[in-house]
Amino acid sequence: PQASSSSSSTQLNLFDFLSKEDQAELVTSSVELVDEAPEANYVDEAKKAEIIALAVWGVTLSAFILINNSYGPWPLFMKQIPERTFFLSHMIGGMLFGGGIILTTCIERLVAKSNNPDVLQFWFKRVPELDGLIVVPALTISMVSGTGLSIVRYGGLNIAPPHVSAIFWTLIAFLTWWAATDLTTQVTALKAVDQMYESYQNGEEGLETPKVVVDRHVSNVVSCFFVLTLYSFMVLKPGTLFPFPWSPWT
Repeated sequence: PQASSSSSSTQLNLFDFLSKEDQAELVTSSVELVDEAPEANYVDEAKKAEIIALAVWGVTLSAFILINNSYGPWPLFMKQIPERTFFLSHMIGGMLFGGGIILTTCIERLVAKSNNPDVLQFWFKRVPELDGLIVVPALTISMVSGTGLSIVRYGGLNIAPPHVSAIFWTLIAFLTWWAATDLTTQVTALKAVDQMYESYQNGEEGLETPKVVVDRHVSNVVSCFFVLTLYSFMVLKPGTLFPFPWSPWT
C-alpha cells in the first residue's frame, strides 16, 4: 500500500509541474492514441480479409480456366448459352477491365505528383473500392465469357486457336502480378499517406509524396502493358492470321 501511495504521489507531483495547456495536450494525445489503435487494427483486419477473399477468387478463377484448358468444356451448360450473349459480356468486361487499369494508373500518377495530403488520403481510401467495383468483376466477366466464346465457337478452350490460350495465360500472369505488387502495397501506402496527413495536420510544410506511393507507378505501368498485350493478341490473333513459328495452327 505504501509503495502504491508513493507511486501515485510521484505521478501527481509530476503532473503538477505541467501547465494547464500541457496537461490538456497530454490528455488529448493519450485519448487520440487509444482511439486510433482500434481503427488501425480494424483497417489491418479488413485488408487481411480482402486479400484472403481475393486469393480465393484468384485461385477459383484460375482453376476454372485450367480445367477448361486441360479437359475440355466445363460446365457443360455453357454450350447452351447463345454466342452473342458471351460476346456482349466479353466486350463489356474487357472494356471495363482495360479502361479501369489504364485510367487508375493515370489518376494515381497525378495524385502522387500533387504532393497533396488531402488528395492522397482520399485516393488511397478509395483504391480498394475501385478494385472491388470495377477491376475484379470486369476481369471475372471477361475470363468467364471468353471461355464461353471459345466453347461455342471452337468447341472448347483446349482446342481453340493459339491466340486464345495466349490471352488466358496472359490474364493469369496479370492476375499474379497485380496481386503480388499492387494489393501487397496498398496497406503500406495508406499508412504512409496517413502519416503524411498527420504531419500536414500538425502544420508541417513542404511534404512530399511517400516513396512507396511513387514506386507503385512501376507496378501500374507494367499492368498497363499486360492490358496492351491482351488487346494485341485479340486484334492480331497470332497463330491464326499468321502462324506461330513453333506451333502453326491448322
